[in-house]
Amino acid sequence: MEWLQVGGSVWVVNGAERIRIEGSAWRVQDAGDEKETDKRGVSDARSDVPVSGDVIIVGGQGYGGAGGEAEVEAEANSKAWKLLQLHTINKGAPAFGAESEGAICKRLTRAGVAVWSWRGTESASSSEGGRLGERKRVNGNGNVRESRRTFASTSTNTSTLPSKNVKAYKQPVEALRSFRVSLFQLLPIEVERLPLHGNGVMMLGSGSGLLQEEDSRYRPLTRLASRALYACGLDCGSVWINADEHGRCAVASVGLPSHQQLLDMESIWGRAVAKLAQQLVEAETESGQGQKVLLGADPEFLLLSESGRVVSAARYLQGGHGAGCDSVLIGGQIKYPVAELRPAPTDSPTELARNIQKLLLQAAKRIPDQPPLRWAAGGMPAAGFSLGGHLHLSGVPLSGRLLRLLDSYIAFPLAMIESPAEQERRPRYGSLGDFRLQPHGGFEYRTLPSWLVSPLAAKAAFALALLCARECDALEACPAAEERYIDAYYAGDRDTLRGCMDELAMSMEETKSYRELAIWIEPLLDAIRSGKTWDTEADIRAKWGILRAGARSTV
Repeated sequence: MEWLQVGGSVWVVNGAERIRIEGSAWRVQDAGDEKETDKRGVSDARSDVPVSGDVIIVGGQGYGGAGGEAEVEAEANSKAWKLLQLHTINKGAPAFGAESEGAICKRLTRAGVAVWSWRGTESASSSEGGRLGERKRVNGNGNVRESRRTFASTSTNTSTLPSKNVKAYKQPVEALRSFRVSLFQLLPIEVERLPLHGNGVMMLGSGSGLLQEEDSRYRPLTRLASRALYACGLDCGSVWINADEHGRCAVASVGLPSHQQLLDMESIWGRAVAKLAQQLVEAETESGQGQKVLLGADPEFLLLSESGRVVSAARYLQGGHGAGCDSVLIGGQIKYPVAELRPAPTDSPTELARNIQKLLLQAAKRIPDQPPLRWAAGGMPAAGFSLGGHLHLSGVPLSGRLLRLLDSYIAFPLAMIESPAEQERRPRYGSLGDFRLQPHGGFEYRTLPSWLVSPLAAKAAFALALLCARECDALEACPAAEERYIDAYYAGDRDTLRGCMDELAMSMEETKSYRELAIWIEPLLDAIRSGKTWDTEADIRAKWGILRAGARSTV
């Protein structure tokens, strides 16, 4: 991303107060007066307002000056601010602070996150001494340690229960275990097991303590917390998670770090902010040596018999290099019915498409023509089998901003051309902002269906991913941050989703990279405008020029 390539400052902005953090020091500027205070005696001749390349961490009171709410709104939307290439973290914090608990519950359940519903009983205490189920807000002085939203009810109100496609379960009166997961830029910085209290007595075995990465609970807790935080429109915050006697987890509370915590170098939040500031200092010294963005993938497909039955890919592709199979839990047993391609990464959409076609040719040599099998892709080509078209990005840092752009510019357009039945995979699969870190140092964007169903859509997805990575701070339109479009995506409402197409197209055209990538992107935009959908009933071999084993490459 541009801000990591050229360097800059980190600003903590909360209402009228702006605090710039320079590596291990920071300065305070109050927009209400011209006085500036150096928190550590370090003077600096740099600008007293954010400039292009800077990173802004937004507090619950949003952007603003001394003129009150009107000035806050005016400044946040001013042309001057929009012209700056500022990377904003927690841009959704003001909206989160203003929303009702019911609205936040809707956000969570829509994204497939189970919500813990308290049934009018004494709830578990957190380590801050407040009760889960109690609402806390940061007051004008910022004295409350964290602004939290919890989900309490005295009845089985359906607004606090999981939505369709999310398995609801009857929760016990008391949580058996409780955890707090704190994330910065959607990545975990601390996972803590919290002590539980029932009827005023600490429950046996419920002591507190930090969980380490090797703990078997660490990964599922952090993934659930990240998904919940992202669904709330946040990039940084804490998520309180309760577990029942069967180990099933649900989100009980979501909270923002306070202004004071972000500036306290002894807290996990202050250390995370300081680390980011130091990264920017280091990036500034390495300006002009930006790392090339590489793109990889692991798309999936199914083998279907003439009767429509799924034939296990493990029969032909087990242990394959590049073309193999992926695991699925069926009836409590791990099986490998799904075929998966693992092409070599590249920085070219055409080259990645060629790499995929080569692997399809390899697979065709290992899968016999008899009995006849159809190679199927898309979101859900067979009942109960949700397929993914995951993209791997390296050379660009993970951020909530980048994930929302990938949702806006790839997931939304592909949802506009998918068949109506494919929407059923969401939200269990295909949830917005779904990612996983990779050992190679990059990350895997996991939201997309298997675009193998359409080479045109595949190459457009590759080009759009590169565009988002290269132009993360230049792309203005971000419909994945708007409730109406998020609702439309999960509901499969293609007509509403198409309402953001002109905005997306205009935003892309204004970037430096668009001219190079337009050749792959514009065919998809034309297909969307024409109201076309991809055909999940066709054999993908015909589309990719793989009509038989050893067929000649045509991509």
